[in-house]
Amino acid sequence: MTTLLGELNRPLCVQEMLDTKADDWDLIVISGGKGLDREVTTYELARPGLALAGYFDRFSFDRIQLIGLTESAYIQNMNDEDRSKYIRKILSYEIPCIIVTSGNEICAELEEGCETHNIPLLRTSHLSSPLMADLSHYLEHRLAPSWTLQGTVLDIFGLGVLIRGRSGIGKSEVALELIDRGHRLVGDDIVVARRVSRNRLIAQTPPNIGYHMEIRGIGIIDVELLFGVRAIRMEAEIAMLVTLEQWVDGKDYERLGIGEHFTELFECHVPEYVIPVEPGRSLAKLIEVATLTQRLENQGVNVAQEFEKIVTDSMDKKFEGARVYHAIDRLHRMADSGE
Repeated sequence: MTTLLGELNRPLCVQEMLDTKADDWDLIVISGGKGLDREVTTYELARPGLALAGYFDRFSFDRIQLIGLTESAYIQNMNDEDRSKYIRKILSYEIPCIIVTSGNEICAELEEGCETHNIPLLRTSHLSSPLMADLSHYLEHRLAPSWTLQGTVLDIFGLGVLIRGRSGIGKSEVALELIDRGHRLVGDDIVVARRVSRNRLIAQTPPNIGYHMEIRGIGIIDVELLFGVRAIRMEAEIAMLVTLEQWVDGKDYERLGIGEHFTELFECHVPEYVIPVEPGRSLAKLIEVATLTQRLENQGVNVAQEFEKIVTDSMDKKFEGARVYHAIDRLHRMADSGE
């Protein structure tokens, strides 16, 4: 079985977001720098247009607030009393941070209020819509439930494949052969898994281990140095599992593949293939074929079911032919006898 080693969920603070994405998103801190340790707890974003108009019944204060062209124009056209009143009320909530987009001007009430309440006020030259898309994607991945697990993950023919099995079964060796065949390594032995939606698991390269592999008899190797950047990938969606197990005589292994087999991994249903290990079997080739088979499954094609249908149709036609032959023969015999 795939072994769960521990949860990795850790809070995201505004400072980490800046360290990671400030250059990409052209973010600068305008005020409220003392609050950069505030935590972001949801990937959902909010635009405080209704709050600026005085409606706070459904104010989503726990989200990052984006002030775009529309909100900025509204703020500029507010009278001094309402602007001061509603901005002061907005800043009384525990807001993670506020981002002003499109390089818009920032009114003094907002800048001074954020400094007073230690709410990070950021500005970017980027437009609201593309920033919201990038920010939501970043937060969705960063805040997704995550775990470390034992197993080897590769990108094979565009599908993320998690290979598992007991220690010493040969996971790293078969992964090395698959890399030599042109496939890409995400992580060996230990990977980080993030559930980014209800049925999507993303495997990522562990930060401290990277693309190192332990090969018995050789030692630790660096796949990126040996094979180059073509042989690695930072992350891949886990689309299928391959379980390697020692061949057991008499065990009923899958022979036809008519039905799909799934396993539950962190509440996600993932197709699983169990491949018995025995001397002389080319595991890398078998895993490639299993991956191609799964690609067809994803397109709605089940080769085994198609083959079963062909065989069944053929038998039905033979039965129908035999039935017609016997009916004609009976008619001939009836004619000969004068019935």
